[in-house]
Amino acid sequence: MNITTAITLVTLASVSWIAHADDPIQDAVHKHIEPLIETKLVPSAVVGVYKDGKESYYTLGTIALDGDESPSIDTLYEIGSISKVMTGVLFADSIRRGEVTKHTLLDELLPEGVDAKDYEGTEVELWHLTTHSSGWPTAPANLRPTDPDKPFMGYTQEMLFEYISKVRPKRTPGTEFEYSNLAVGLLGDLIADQAGMSYEEAVIQRVFEPMGVEGFQIILDEEQSKRLAPATSSGRSTKPWEDIGPMNPAGMWVASAPSLLDFAIANLSDEQDGIYESLMLSREPMFESGFGEVCFGWMLAFDGSTYWHNGMTGGYSSYFAVNRDLDLAVVVLTNGTTFFTTSAGEKLVQEIAGLSPDPVEIEVSEGVDPEYADRVIGEYKGQYFTMYITSEAGKLFARITGQQALVVAPTDTDDRFRYEMVDAEIEFVFEDEQATTVTLHQNGQEFVCTRVEE
Repeated sequence: MNITTAITLVTLASVSWIAHADDPIQDAVHKHIEPLIETKLVPSAVVGVYKDGKESYYTLGTIALDGDESPSIDTLYEIGSISKVMTGVLFADSIRRGEVTKHTLLDELLPEGVDAKDYEGTEVELWHLTTHSSGWPTAPANLRPTDPDKPFMGYTQEMLFEYISKVRPKRTPGTEFEYSNLAVGLLGDLIADQAGMSYEEAVIQRVFEPMGVEGFQIILDEEQSKRLAPATSSGRSTKPWEDIGPMNPAGMWVASAPSLLDFAIANLSDEQDGIYESLMLSREPMFESGFGEVCFGWMLAFDGSTYWHNGMTGGYSSYFAVNRDLDLAVVVLTNGTTFFTTSAGEKLVQEIAGLSPDPVEIEVSEGVDPEYADRVIGEYKGQYFTMYITSEAGKLFARITGQQALVVAPTDTDDRFRYEMVDAEIEFVFEDEQATTVTLHQNGQEFVCTRVEE
């Protein structure tokens, strides 16, 4: 979730360190994070860095797409799937307390009348959920969003349990990686239910408070809502996801850079009692994936020492990393939807660690001619979904029923456009100067949608 020519870089005082003009970390932030602002992928970013006992914070850009106000270190951002790390720590803490084990069967925590399916006799265990090895899909198939900008809106725990009773793992649990918001959402709900609290209450009381970390929330009050950076995606305003019910454990914490950096720094501590024992357990590698080893929510990079996760909601993207060998923690929060936030964050970590990686290369899409846009804008109905084509800020957007509007960019082929966020393309066919059909090309399949006449 992730771009103005006018860039404001303000270095702010932190608890123990004020960065100066000759600060090499500031130079690294300029080098690797500014491209996100310059190419208008994100309006603003706040970066927090802890290195060798010192903290520093950097703010870039403007909070709003068309504004001139800079973010501050108190600005709030949705942190998306970084929330999975907090859920992993909650799970680890439940193990420390003797409430569950890694190998507790999922069925043991489900309410009466809800039975999880096995795969050829192998049942789903709790560790399968936090490591994305349950064999379940990314999201539940029974989502029925009431707002296209909020794909989980209206989803309830009853709907989740109904789906869990029906979905069968696609493979033997514990054998293959498939990223699953569904699995982590359910895990956090069940651990919190067992503790007799809401998920938000459980993480605050059992994880954040024992380590003295403040400033995380899911449900925002009026003052917090005013501090939330406006959500944007591909240069257009969109909506925060806010409370997403039973999927909150998979990606709905809101935080400022200092709050997230405090949590990251706690993972550099050598303390081993109480919550710090839980933190140690949460960093235990349990499963191999294409991203490195998977721990309790954490990803462990191929260098064997950098623990990290990224996050994205409909209008925000984020990245954070912890390296105990380097006594280093880095946080990057932005209010734009883009995978480049992760790439830039990784390169920033590498730069601070002493390497010299090149900045991310971001290809700026060409705008769409307004006359062409007028010929394709409209509603197109297909067998499985309806596609809505709109134009805003000189860009073309495609939205499928129940999903967000995503920008599409021209390709070398006339009337064919590629999605910037997913591996798919759309193609228009014209008759009498107006598009009559649009075809979605994805995963080797073609889905034809026909224009709905007004």
